[in-house]
Amino acid sequence: MAGKSKPQRRSLRYWLEQIHLWTGLILLLPLVMMGITGSVLVYAHDLEHLFGQDEPQATAAGEWRSPAELIEAATAANSEPGRIPIAVRWPAEPGEPAAVRLSRPGMADERPAMRNAGPAGAGQAPGQVQAAIPRVSPFAGSLQILLDPVTAQPMGTQQAMTGWVRFFHDLHGHLFIPGGLGRDLVGYLGIAMLVLGCTGLVIWWPRNGQWKAAFTIRKGAKGLRLHRDLHGAVGIWSLLLFMLVNFTGVYLAFPQQISVAVNAVFPGRDMRAAMFQARVEPVRGGSRIGLTEGLALAQEKVPDARFLNAFLPTRPDQALRIGLVRGTPEDGAPGITVLIDPWRAQVIDVFDPKTFSAGEAIIAWQRALHYGTGLGGVYKFLVFVSGVIIPLFAVTGFFMWWIKRRNRQATERAKQEALRQVAE
Repeated sequence: MAGKSKPQRRSLRYWLEQIHLWTGLILLLPLVMMGITGSVLVYAHDLEHLFGQDEPQATAAGEWRSPAELIEAATAANSEPGRIPIAVRWPAEPGEPAAVRLSRPGMADERPAMRNAGPAGAGQAPGQVQAAIPRVSPFAGSLQILLDPVTAQPMGTQQAMTGWVRFFHDLHGHLFIPGGLGRDLVGYLGIAMLVLGCTGLVIWWPRNGQWKAAFTIRKGAKGLRLHRDLHGAVGIWSLLLFMLVNFTGVYLAFPQQISVAVNAVFPGRDMRAAMFQARVEPVRGGSRIGLTEGLALAQEKVPDARFLNAFLPTRPDQALRIGLVRGTPEDGAPGITVLIDPWRAQVIDVFDPKTFSAGEAIIAWQRALHYGTGLGGVYKFLVFVSGVIIPLFAVTGFFMWWIKRRNRQATERAKQEALRQVAE
């Protein structure tokens, strides 16, 4: 009597294939949603311009007003009592309006970022809508007043990110789930994509030296072969970009944890904590300097840079944050942030890309790399493509699984039929 056959040992490749398959199938719809919404957000500002929904053009010629004058004009134009100025920005380039953001007391501590003018420095960059510490909605209760930078005349108001852009941003950023849970779930989806990328590379790795075929789609391929070639060829050609965009997305969801990991390999300051958690000691009986004096201190510290934006202290223990740029600001590229103690009229810290360590530079570029900003139009388009190809992976991966499953079932039915005929 023949003994029982030993159970077949599964290889590492087999288990990686199972992880790749079932991660993709189970998370197929959420991952497709993340890819599509991310691609739309890359060109959200361009689409607003196409549909006539972007900011009005500032046409007056002349020297721009000082940030303090812009704040004064916006405060006077505000029709909602109780709002206080929390941020001001100059245009990134001529023709754009300046902006002052106002918020209600109690909400201002959320420090909402301004469209086209995030605080420059660690992980923050002009041209991006950004979340800050704590992880709550950075848009609640804030109102942006647009002004002509030359005349300081109001040109309109904007609620922070409304309409379809807000819909896509909230869906992509936190799945409409308030608090940190939604952002955490998005982070886990990003980790799942990194897992798919790593396991996919192992599965794709050519056998028997068939390297050329692994990078191409074979002529005349159809059915299972077509889906497999598309899945593999597009995957390998886009792998580095795919992994980069998703790694930066995981950083946006878990900035503290990723910063610790990066700094463990490339030592540097925890600039995110240093920037947003900086505190000053109020002087009893003293008074704080204004923005004009603070800007003078910042420019004295970095004389080769010009003003871009400022985030004003809304509590006695908060520092004044001033953003500066050198030359023409490249949309999204990390700029300079100067922290100032308004009670003692002194600079606390300077975050300047010229002095960043390798680890600090990596962290400073994470947001720009994810949103496709700061590196020109070609990189922006590639980031758009990195989201568009996710539905392609989903479709080709699903049909590869379905066709193989159908073929196995057909083979099993044929085998059963053959056994039945033999038995008869």
